Amino acid sequence: MNDLFASIEEAKQERQAIQMADGIITTADELHRCEVLSIINRYFPNGDPKPYFAEVEKKRGKESADKLRADCRKEWTKRREVA
Repeated sequence: MNDLFASIEEAKQERQAIQMADGIITTADELHRCEVLSIINRYFPNGDPKPYFAEVEKKRGKESADKLRADCRKEWTKRREVA
C-alpha cells in the first residue's frame, strides 16, 4: 500500500474525488441515469428498445434489465407528455 493512504478505502475515496473534479462519472446511479438517457435519446419516439433490454438481461440479469426498463418507461412517459 502506498504510504500516502491509510487504507484501500481512503485511496478509493481520493480517486473518486479526483474523478468527480474531472467530470468523470463515478457512481452506479449516475451511470444508470446516463444509460437511461442514452436509450431514450436513441429510441424515442418510434424506436424499439426491446433488443437492447434483451442484451442487458442476458449480460447483467433480469433484475438489472427490469430496473432499466422501468426507469426508461418513466422517462419515455415524461417525453411523450412534453411532445
